[in-house]
Amino acid sequence: MGRLARVVFAVLLAVPAVARQKKATTLPFTTNPDGVVIVPVVLGGAIHTDVFLDTGAGLDGLAPSIIEKLHGKPAGAFTAFRLGGERLDLPLFIIPELRIGPIVKRNALVGAWDVFDQWHFAGVISMSDFRQEAFTLDFPNKQIIFETSRSLRDRLKSGAPVPLTFDDERGIMLDLFVEVLIGGQAGQCEMDTGTPDSAFSSRYMEPLGISKDGKDVTKQASGAYLTTVPQIALAADPSIRQMQPKVEFGGIIYDCVLGVHFWSGRSVTVDIPNKRLIVSRAGTQQSG
Repeated sequence: MGRLARVVFAVLLAVPAVARQKKATTLPFTTNPDGVVIVPVVLGGAIHTDVFLDTGAGLDGLAPSIIEKLHGKPAGAFTAFRLGGERLDLPLFIIPELRIGPIVKRNALVGAWDVFDQWHFAGVISMSDFRQEAFTLDFPNKQIIFETSRSLRDRLKSGAPVPLTFDDERGIMLDLFVEVLIGGQAGQCEMDTGTPDSAFSSRYMEPLGISKDGKDVTKQASGAYLTTVPQIALAADPSIRQMQPKVEFGGIIYDCVLGVHFWSGRSVTVDIPNKRLIVSRAGTQQSG
């Protein structure tokens, strides 16, 4: 067994990441100007700071300066790919503890990313921390709700269950995907609350009748194309939709990603153990 495999195996056998709650608990969050969720965490039992809660991050990442303060232990490296296909080589470290609300991970595996020090920001929390715990992003009330079995049953009474699929890389990175409809086209979209607007592969433009030279299409410096589409809907329940969203079409590695504006205005329960979302039917979405 290689060094990285041994480290990951040890982390998975460590103290359980989740203390099962008898009662649903809440944690307030704020948002930045783009609507990205910012939550308070405690690192190493001593550092209280704010991080992004990003369903599209895949792996927890912290500023190297914070990892140094926590005396993080080197644990190899991991290669990931950004949405545009750019390779990202991340040094891995084990920090003593990461706490978000009632969830406590000891000997937590994190990646170091220099960009966070450049931004003067602590880092990002991913869905890897919620493999055993269902939680709800209550956007109207700006709170995270850590669910119980009973509260999940209540969510199902008023919300729509939406199947989740996963891209789970060696137990290190975890990304979430849902089926969507855009026009008459289906796609498997990454749920990405770390970006404001949704994005689709440029191969969808022709089937949707969108011309790169259209008067309502703007070419970006990146080479992507920005325009408005009539709607994006969840395939499992098309009544859950975003009307007139601003969408970017470009050379991305997935069919599409659903940005935070798709989800804003609703309560969205992320239930990884049961491979589903539960999305409130009530609420409105930002058009982007």
